[in-house]
Amino acid sequence: MTPAELGLELVVPTDTYHPRAWQERDLNYLGPMPYSANWSQMGCFKTSTALWLLKRKKIKNALIITSKVGKGAYFSDFYRCLPENWELYNLGIHTVTLRVNDFEKDEDTLDTILATIKSRKHNAPMILLAHYDVFTKAANESSRKRNNGGMGILDKLRAIEWDMIMCDEAHRLKNPKAQWTVNIKKLKAKNKHIMTGTGFVNNPAEIWSLLNFLYPSEWSGYWKFRRHFCDEYLDARGYTVIRGLKPGTVTEFRDLRKRLGPRHTMAVVHKGIDKPIESVHEIDLNGEQKRMYAEIKATLQTLDAAGATLASPNVVSQFNRLRQICVATPLVEQRRFDSNVNRVVTDVTLTEPSGKLDVVMEIFKELDDPEQKVVVFSNFRGPLDLLKVRLDKARIDYVHMQQADSEDMRYRKWSHEFRLPHNKVFLSTLALGGESINLTCAQYLIFLDRAWSPAQMMQAIGRVYRPGQKNAVEVIYINARGTIDAYIKSKLDIKGKWFNQIFVD
Repeated sequence: MTPAELGLELVVPTDTYHPRAWQERDLNYLGPMPYSANWSQMGCFKTSTALWLLKRKKIKNALIITSKVGKGAYFSDFYRCLPENWELYNLGIHTVTLRVNDFEKDEDTLDTILATIKSRKHNAPMILLAHYDVFTKAANESSRKRNNGGMGILDKLRAIEWDMIMCDEAHRLKNPKAQWTVNIKKLKAKNKHIMTGTGFVNNPAEIWSLLNFLYPSEWSGYWKFRRHFCDEYLDARGYTVIRGLKPGTVTEFRDLRKRLGPRHTMAVVHKGIDKPIESVHEIDLNGEQKRMYAEIKATLQTLDAAGATLASPNVVSQFNRLRQICVATPLVEQRRFDSNVNRVVTDVTLTEPSGKLDVVMEIFKELDDPEQKVVVFSNFRGPLDLLKVRLDKARIDYVHMQQADSEDMRYRKWSHEFRLPHNKVFLSTLALGGESINLTCAQYLIFLDRAWSPAQMMQAIGRVYRPGQKNAVEVIYINARGTIDAYIKSKLDIKGKWFNQIFVD
């Protein structure tokens, strides 16, 4: 069905895309492969390559799975890459709408659309775009309940043998026991394609889950894969810890990665874009921060003496509290006994003063050009809320992308609102805004704190350092001296070395 038949005034994109020479080579290589991967760095057109791959394979239907924010890239590129008669359906847990550029039209029920796909009695290819949360047990039960106890959304998607299933941000499949990983692997498809610029989040063994999705028979055993490729040792507590790749398997791992599909880097694809300039600003904790930091550090030492592991939820929560305290002053709300962790816990909120936010405001004052834009990321909502108060007081306009925003609202915030001349700052948590969006109108990227994963940091930098960026990019890290900030940086350096062994040729 064409947009004109829907009664929509179609604005046909004048900037329709065409494959570049290297993309044509990729498509020629990937086209005959039923199961494939694209490992290219962020900003190397994985989305458009994937869409052209659908056309090259002459598919009639496909299921594309990405993050909620990542849907925006497909909203932008779909009708710039594919013919007007192709149909893109935006699939949620309870709704499905036909997407035509920036228009959405309510459609018949999902049952009707899936029945059409299953019958294959449709001329135009039908593409369903879903986010990972659709593939959880809660989503299936919720849709079953709405369907009066009938089939849930997962049940319906499993009933179809798809021509193609594509997983964007495929490193989200890293945990083979995660609900969405288990349920996505139960789907049937003639072709499968994954896209990820990072490959793994924490350690190289996570790539097994991606291989298992593509080739479940060949890569059926996680422990066999891990013991073959990963260098392990027993720590003092008797736990097996990965400390990298076995030296003799690095070349084998690289060859495996190359065999599955291409990897391109920004430096090669976009020779005119300079690499980001990185700088570090260090601050000292104030008195209250130091006092609370010492208290939590003592709690961690007690947990360590009791035999708690680094993976323990009890320990992780304390590490996260340390990270929060490094950003702003903790205000104690209450102390209470938590039976889940069997100890007294302290509930805090973050308040002023904040040395890190002082640095951010100084950066705003020192900008040479009033037209320059800044992106600020944090792992936590609290510091961003504090920064909003400061920006309001300084009369600096900003865009804040939040968890409560709808998919369409998130898309419009990064693709439209932030590009308006008066909006100078983009605020988001790393988990929400650190992947799948385009923020090339900004020249500065500020991290109030770091993630534990180099993959997440690379993804976040790739929001600004990507095609369309016409200026030098400066990435600014704000660290608290003598704190967990330095420890996280050391862990990122180790994990970054593992990444380079596999992906940097």
